[in-house]
Amino acid sequence: MSRKERATGKISTAPGSAFGSNPFAALDGSGLPEALPEPLHDIKVSVKEEETSLGRGERLEIRREKSGRGGKTVTTVRGIPASLGKAKRDKLLKRMKSTLGTGGTWAGEDMELQGDRRAEVLEWMRAMGFRPVLAGG
Repeated sequence: MSRKERATGKISTAPGSAFGSNPFAALDGSGLPEALPEPLHDIKVSVKEEETSLGRGERLEIRREKSGRGGKTVTTVRGIPASLGKAKRDKLLKRMKSTLGTGGTWAGEDMELQGDRRAEVLEWMRAMGFRPVLAGG
C-alpha cells in the first residue's frame, strides 16, 4: 500500500494490482465431479398385500411446507379419505414414521411428516394404490 492509499484509506481495485493473498489459489478442482452425485440407493417400499388396495385410486396431494413452522420443513399429505378409519390411518402413519426414521402426526385430516420426504411418501402412496401428485413448489 502506498502512502497516498494509506492517507486516504482507499485500496486500489485496478486490474493487475495485488489485493492480497488468495487462500484458494493453490486448490486444484480437477478430478472433482461437476454436479452432485445421484443418490446411492433407490427408494424401496415394502407394502403388505392387504395394503396395496388401500387407496383405490384416490388422488393425494403431497406438499413441502415451511410457513408458520419456525423455518422447519414439513411434508404434508392431503386427501387421505376419512373412510379408512382412525385405526388404519394411525397404523399407516406409524409404519411410515418408523420406516422413514422421522416424526409425524395428524393435523386434522392432513398427515404431517418432519423433513422433506416427498419422494419417499410418493412411492409409498403409489404402492398402496393411491394416485399421489406433487403439489406446490
